[in-house]
Amino acid sequence: MNNSISVFLIIILFQSCKNELKKDSDALSDTNPKYETYNYSGFTKEEMYAFHKRIFEGGNWTEYGDLERYFYLNFSQIKEHSRILRSDTPKIFEETPRDDVKNFITSTDLKKGGGLSLNDYVRQVEVNGLIVIHKGKIVFEGYPRMFPTDLHVNFLITQVFVSTSIAILEDRGLIDTSKPIDYYFDALKESGWEGVPVIDILSMSSGIAHVPLDTYEVSFDPIKDLATAKSAKPSGTEYQFSNADAMVLTLLVEKISGLTFSDFVQKEIWQKIGAEYSALLGKNTNGTSLSYLDGMSTTLRDLAKFGLAFTPSGRKSANPLISDAHLSKIREVNKKLVKKSRHTGETIYSSYQWGAVYEDGDLYKGAHGGQGLYISPSKDLVIAYFGTANTDFESNQLNVISRRLSKSGLFDME
Repeated sequence: MNNSISVFLIIILFQSCKNELKKDSDALSDTNPKYETYNYSGFTKEEMYAFHKRIFEGGNWTEYGDLERYFYLNFSQIKEHSRILRSDTPKIFEETPRDDVKNFITSTDLKKGGGLSLNDYVRQVEVNGLIVIHKGKIVFEGYPRMFPTDLHVNFLITQVFVSTSIAILEDRGLIDTSKPIDYYFDALKESGWEGVPVIDILSMSSGIAHVPLDTYEVSFDPIKDLATAKSAKPSGTEYQFSNADAMVLTLLVEKISGLTFSDFVQKEIWQKIGAEYSALLGKNTNGTSLSYLDGMSTTLRDLAKFGLAFTPSGRKSANPLISDAHLSKIREVNKKLVKKSRHTGETIYSSYQWGAVYEDGDLYKGAHGGQGLYISPSKDLVIAYFGTANTDFESNQLNVISRRLSKSGLFDME
């Protein structure tokens, strides 16, 4: 069989898998949405063929631009994954579009698109989708380079699903984050992890030196493989991003819960937030979860529902997903981990895998290529977005815009 025929058959197989996923994930809402689509029409058959031909011939998907955007929107076609099933009782957002949000003028000091309205910025800069939710209602939503039903890779945003899972078990008294990680894993004794409190791992300050991913991803005893890691500095003394921290926390969730990470998220988070669509979670060769890298693929609205769980509108029940204790612990930051945001110049802290906890209590987690989740509990505000860097490696600056939107006065509570 020649290469052309092989590629053609692969594309048919991938498309059939994708269509099966779409069919299973049909939206349960029949109301007419009010979001902007900017006449987005998706990828042509020729573009899809070229992408798969490139992958089939050993090419790299990390080329940025539309090639990489295709990967972001079609993870199920490219990599192994598990499924996180949608809720049987999905939450359907009320839509109350606001012109003052749509016409919010971005600051002129942005690298690109400064001085544009939010609506024009989304259309002209490297944004795939943006949603803004205030008091539980959608006030702006736009999809210039994806469909609203697309499952988009979240990358490192998934790490706050990991920390939230830890917090759920912590609320139940099943995990004590003050205890060292080797209290839960004997294999980590006499390793670089020994004596490192779980709370320091949650704060991305484990002090663990770089851990090669290749070995971990194929090891059939991953915790033993992580035990080879060395300590580079005392834990809790310096912020140091490390995928190894999210790896070991994911394994801790699995050990304490007795479930795979994807099953835990499905049962304890995804279905409880009323997710309208099933999500995907990347898997390594050995079956372990890619919670620390490619992570989950979700619709933008469902990601926003997760963010909503941290706000007053999402915490109205007697037993909310995000407890008072969890919110307090996120804000009880380790003052040694203070840093200045290179994006806004403000003081920020790392806590519970959030990349930025601002002094006013707002939370932010960003990810590769232009993904982000911004939450302001005090303003009952959630901003979620997806993007793809262009071929000049330029990403959107919605992280900066989100912070300025939060501080603009448009969302001040009465």
